Parts: sequence; C-alpha cells; structure tokens
Amino acid sequence: MNNNNIPAELKALKQWCVFRTYLDQESGKNKKAIISPVDGKFAKSNEPETWDEFNKAEYFRKRFRYKGLTFALDKGITFIDLDHAIDKESGEIISPEAKRLLELLPDTFAERSVSGTGIHILFKGTLPDDALKRNDEKGIEIYSERRFICMTGDLIDNRGELLDYSDRIADIAYEFTGKRPPPREYTPIAATATDNELIEQIRNSRQAAKFNELYGGNTSGYPSHSNADSALIFTLAWWTQDPAQIDRIFRSSGLYRDKWDSLRGGTTYGGLLIDDALSRVTPRTPPTRNRTAAYSGGAEM
Repeated sequence: MNNNNIPAELKALKQWCVFRTYLDQESGKNKKAIISPVDGKFAKSNEPETWDEFNKAEYFRKRFRYKGLTFALDKGITFIDLDHAIDKESGEIISPEAKRLLELLPDTFAERSVSGTGIHILFKGTLPDDALKRNDEKGIEIYSERRFICMTGDLIDNRGELLDYSDRIADIAYEFTGKRPPPREYTPIAATATDNELIEQIRNSRQAAKFNELYGGNTSGYPSHSNADSALIFTLAWWTQDPAQIDRIFRSSGLYRDKWDSLRGGTTYGGLLIDDALSRVTPRTPPTRNRTAAYSGGAEM
C-alpha cells in the first residue's frame, strides 16, 4: 500500500480499519477479513465505533502485520468497484465499462484493487436511494455507505485527487447498475398455512431446489450472504404476504445470523428486506379446488 497516494481528505476522516486475507475452504477463493484497530475484533461497516483514525489504523497494521488498510464508507463519498477490469499480465484496462467510467469521472481518485485486476474509483457525492448497487453481469458495484474499501494507493494515471461529481452520480448509477422501480403499496395478509405447511408446499414446487439450498444456508451461488438473504426473502414473499410468517421462516433457516436484527433507522435489516420484497413481488394466486393440480406443480417467480 502506498500511503502517500491516499487523498488527504480520506486520511482526515476517522473511518479506517485493517484487513487480512484468508483462503475460504468452502469456495476455494481468497477473501478478506476486516479488523477493527480499536479492539482487534471484526469491524462492522455500520458501526463507526469500530473504526479509527488513519494514523492509528496504520500503526495497528504495522504492529500486527496486517495486509493493508480499509476505508469505511459513510455517505458523502461514492465508491465504484469494477471486477476483472485489468489484464494482470499487461496491466491494460480491458473492461469497456471501466474505460467509460474513467471517462465520465475524469481525474478523480482511481486505484488498482488488491488483486491487481480490479479498479476502485472514488469521488464526492452520495448515491440516490433508488439506485441499484450492483450489476453482477458487468462486474460493477456502486456504494456510498455500509461498505469497506481495501485501499492500495496503486494509482491509475496518477489520479490521486478526490473530486466532486455529485451532479452526475445519479445518471451514472442508473446507466451502469440500474434504477429500482418504485415500490407498490401492499397490505399484509394473514397466513392461511402454518409455517411447516408452507415450507412443504414450496418443497413440492419447481422452486424446491433453489429453496432447499437457501433454506439450508448455502450461499455459494450468490455474490454475498446478503444477496442470498434477499433471494430467500423474495421467494417467501411470493408464497405468503404475512411479514411475521416470512420472518419466522427466515429465522429457522441456515441463513439466519445476528445481522438480521441489526438496526436500520427505525427498523431492522430483516424488516427492510421483508418490506422491500412484499412491495415488489407480485404474489401467487392462491389455489382453488379447480387449481389444485396446477398448484401442486408450483410456478417460477
């Protein structure tokens, strides 16, 4: 890591942690663990008390020989993460999306990722609430909060200054990751089947394989645990419009973790996922006597 290339505006913020890399035995991929320089425990992207000043984080990194420093996003600064954007052998930028974004955001801070094949672009501005945060097909993620950036200071084209592009961030996000459709209003409907009955219905449908993997806690087919959480919630929201039932079934799944109950304003992480799913999913048509045979086969969402 080249500390000299990190913008002074970032160094002045008390939003720093350290990271180490490790081999995930399940996926066989190298992953990063973010550690708080405050107490040496895992840092959290939504808990500023686990972050520290730049110099203290750097001292902690050197003392305990961690791989590098991470910056915690907390609004006001937007981060674009591009995967597989650079040829590792030649160093050439090979991603059309990366080339386009560097053109749309000229001169602002840009660095190579820890792997050497990704690109980080940082600039001033906050992502609009209705912007989607990732496009997995293009390998692009855009965040303004609740995200750690493993910094390198390995600049691209000497782009070491943090510029203000708040006037174009919405257009860029809508173009590269998409815009979330407005939620529809929904009315919670009390469950007509018990939790076990509903689980059995799903397992007798064409969604069984997907559901069983998610319900069992398997996240391997998803970019992150949070993506898997969302996939299970959206599946359940198609089958039942009872928020309490969705919550109970999720808590009984292998995906459940402490994050489910972490606060998000006046609600929780789990509550936000459930509300979002119920406001966006068109629910199934409940079976009637004449539809029982068709229903038993299930349907795709």
